[in-house]
Amino acid sequence: MVIEKVGKISPSALERLVFPFQGKNREEVIWGAQLGRDCGVVQLGRELISLTCDPITGSSFHLGLLATQVVVNDLICSGAEPVALLVTLIFPPGITENEIETIMREIDEAGKELGVSIIGGHTEISEAVNRSIIHCTGLGWIKDGYLPDVSKIEAGDYIVMTKGAGIEGTAILFSEKEKEWQNLLDEETINKGKEFWKMMSVFQEGKIALPFHPHALHDATEGGVLGAIWEACMSRGLGFEIEEGKIKVYPETRVLAQLLDLDPLKLISSGTLIIFTPQPLPLLQALREIVPAEVIGRVVKDPIKVLIRQNGEKEEIKECPQDELWRVLQSA
Repeated sequence: MVIEKVGKISPSALERLVFPFQGKNREEVIWGAQLGRDCGVVQLGRELISLTCDPITGSSFHLGLLATQVVVNDLICSGAEPVALLVTLIFPPGITENEIETIMREIDEAGKELGVSIIGGHTEISEAVNRSIIHCTGLGWIKDGYLPDVSKIEAGDYIVMTKGAGIEGTAILFSEKEKEWQNLLDEETINKGKEFWKMMSVFQEGKIALPFHPHALHDATEGGVLGAIWEACMSRGLGFEIEEGKIKVYPETRVLAQLLDLDPLKLISSGTLIIFTPQPLPLLQALREIVPAEVIGRVVKDPIKVLIRQNGEKEEIKECPQDELWRVLQSA
């Protein structure tokens, strides 16, 4: 079977083609690859170490910042203190020294801000790519032994969301398509949209959430808010009911949704933290001191996954959404 869709492959394909192949079953491995899980966890002596990796393929802007943030986001969601990154850089022929230095400077600055060391990697020029590709591997230290994970999600859990839907997609689309917006939108809206890069870290809200021992934390990346919740619940054979009216969508994202006929709930959203917890109220109080946060729904025992639209209609989400970013970029 040929796979035509661009972007992360479907959960069903992952379960057929990727997850069955996990090498030797070692006793040091606490958690391996699983749907909805972004980090593996290994025990070395008395220490628990979290590991993750991510490429940046959907943007040509702020690659260094984005690459660092998405990996650190995954580490904090696993309960780890982010410690170090390995960075692989593959550039097309014709790249300039200034472009390489700019990317590395962004990685360096983000690492300093988030307390992460850059300890190695690989850099090359290759005819195999026509645009710059960054792939980061992150390592984190789980200090207190508490491991939030999708395996702990239960029916009845409340689903808490921070900030708004479609944060990363908004930043990418305002940056990649800036010239297209100049005759359609005012300068203030364009500039605000491009500033969404500054919201793509969940480091601070993750640190606030962890002491409350939530069942799971998940950064809403490809597939957006709906994709993140769908994957997490699917991994446990559970369903959900979430309310569209409780999901914050920033005005700049709504403008894009109207112009491009896209669903913000299915738009890539690094920076939006999804939290599964049996006790949301004290957590919400703490989160709201630094970011918008709201209960948007609950996990249910019935595996049917339901989005309650603004008009009250119930829409069943039968499969994990393909990210709207890829559809928009391909149609450009």
